[in-house]
Amino acid sequence: EDDTLQVHVLEPGWKEFVQRRAFGRFQCSQCFREWSSAKVHILFHMHRHRGKGMVRMRVFRQACRRCPNPPLEEPMFNQETMERLLHNLVLKILKYFYHMHVQSSDLLEVVVDAPVAGPHDSTRCEGCQLGIC
Repeated sequence: EDDTLQVHVLEPGWKEFVQRRAFGRFQCSQCFREWSSAKVHILFHMHRHRGKGMVRMRVFRQACRRCPNPPLEEPMFNQETMERLLHNLVLKILKYFYHMHVQSSDLLEVVVDAPVAGPHDSTRCEGCQLGIC
């Protein structure tokens, strides 16, 4: 994980993949309120050199809408969501570094498995604040 990664700011030789609209669950570390979001974004930067690869990842966080001055919280993902995220990442690695033909339809959508109440709160979303949402 690398919380300094930025979209479209890449070191030479690195490639980028943004997984948009993943489903995650959050819990406030102050009031313990829980919420779900279908707009969690994950930024991957990947590099391959001399047969070795590296992937850096940044998961964009959200803050509680009930607390004053809340911290940004990390999302939690279920097993199926993690598998789909990794499937999509592997496809991007195959495309970028092994020149395999990958179509957009090969990427898996991340399934929402619980009700999401209310609209997306862009004022409390790190991805929105950084122009990614």
